[in-house]
Amino acid sequence: MKQLSVTQNKWLKSIHLIAAGIWITTGLIMFLIQFMSDDITSGDQLYLMNKIIHFIDMKILVPSAIVCLLTGFIYSQFTKWGYFKHGWLIFKWVITVLIIVLGTIYSGPWIEKLVDISGELGTNALTNSDYQWYDKSQNIMGVCMTGTLIITIFLSVFKPWKSIKKIS
Repeated sequence: MKQLSVTQNKWLKSIHLIAAGIWITTGLIMFLIQFMSDDITSGDQLYLMNKIIHFIDMKILVPSAIVCLLTGFIYSQFTKWGYFKHGWLIFKWVITVLIIVLGTIYSGPWIEKLVDISGELGTNALTNSDYQWYDKSQNIMGVCMTGTLIITIFLSVFKPWKSIKKIS
């Protein structure tokens, strides 16, 4: 199999690391914006806060996650690392795919619900049980996903777990 040149490898690694950094940072920002809800005084402010979170999710976080996945695929395909040679790399694949799937099935739709409910109810959304459930669930999911991504960064650096033995 053709390997990437040193320069190509550096470009790919740089793009992968930038995408991972953006992914983690946007996850943290989305979580931290939630603390602004204590200062919300109007329905328009609540709706805008949720719209901003939705925008960050769909326009920054999701594309960076996809770039991470794609660059990881290229990196595994065209370097010595492969897909399943190392336990830490298998963990990265599982976590990356799992977070993208969970985000698509749960987190993204929950954020859309927060936008919809706050758009309909204004500040009354803050006392609405559906809104509270989506808000709490999204926050928990966001913290778990972002925390797991941070752990994955450390695993990428320290590379624990010995190589998986080749089957001859």
